[in-house]
Amino acid sequence: MGRYSYLGDSVFDIAKGLILKPGLIFANIFTLSNLTYLLLLILPIVWGISLSSATPLIAAIPCVVLNLITEYQPQKDLVHQYSLPALPFLLLAVIATLAAGKGWIRSQREIIIWSLVVFLFLAKFTYFGGRYLKKLDTWQATKEAISLVQSQGSVITTASISAHLSHRQLIKLAYTQQPLDELTQFDYVLLDARYPGFGNKRDSTSRMVDFMRSHDDFHVKYDRNQIYLFVKKK
Repeated sequence: MGRYSYLGDSVFDIAKGLILKPGLIFANIFTLSNLTYLLLLILPIVWGISLSSATPLIAAIPCVVLNLITEYQPQKDLVHQYSLPALPFLLLAVIATLAAGKGWIRSQREIIIWSLVVFLFLAKFTYFGGRYLKKLDTWQATKEAISLVQSQGSVITTASISAHLSHRQLIKLAYTQQPLDELTQFDYVLLDARYPGFGNKRDSTSRMVDFMRSHDDFHVKYDRNQIYLFVKKK
């Protein structure tokens, strides 16, 4: 609801706003950021889109429209995940164009060159030598701590670790302003004090670690390289 709050304060109000407030919607659609977003979305495959083969693009409309009408800027770039539901249909449109013998570029060599150029232009490739490698010093410790969370018990942890502990009924992210007592509601508390991650900070994570160390209902299952796993006693 927060992404479309300008249309209303509830799901029902937002649905009504889509129909009754076209002026607000148009004002949010016809913006420079939306134009830039559409250009970035189409640029990698613009050579392989034709009107006669554009039918698969119909399935991409809901995803793209949701990104266009929101006020949340991360939905209007290619860095975040919000455009992924549209990707299969963009590729299908390109496949249909090539199968029909159309498109601006048809040779395999030219397609590869175009793809490489666009990748270097858009793909944040510098992250591979920086952001993606900065946690190598805690990688092994994180892996070992994750392996100790064996049950389907509830977990509170960091954003980057949470993806490795999904497929359970309850998993939440530790955040800066979180009341410490809430930590005791979980079976596992897995914290990274060196790299607290999205929504958290080192000082707040340190407070959480100190609180869990002093809590009688939990024991320290793992402690290495500032990776801490606390397990609720049975």
